[in-house]
Amino acid sequence: MGLLWTRLKLGATASRIAFWTLIYSALAILAAYTIAAIWGVGNETIVLMGELPHGLHHGSSFQETFIKVLAYSSVTGLISFVLILRGLRMKG
Repeated sequence: MGLLWTRLKLGATASRIAFWTLIYSALAILAAYTIAAIWGVGNETIVLMGELPHGLHHGSSFQETFIKVLAYSSVTGLISFVLILRGLRMKG
């Protein structure tokens, strides 16, 4: 991403939004998986790990919802990718 950043034709606001949504989405998904691993729960959201013999288990309603909300909030990375692609396509 660092190599592409100098080629972007974005304004200051769009550039900040792209940067911070990209950072947030990376940290949100990492946090969701880390918290799920620490708690040992999350098989509703992280299905593959729940299928392993000693994988994740079903947690409380709060735990499952917390992991789900945190993981799904990482979709903000799509905003970043749209802005980056737009910035690469713009001429000028």
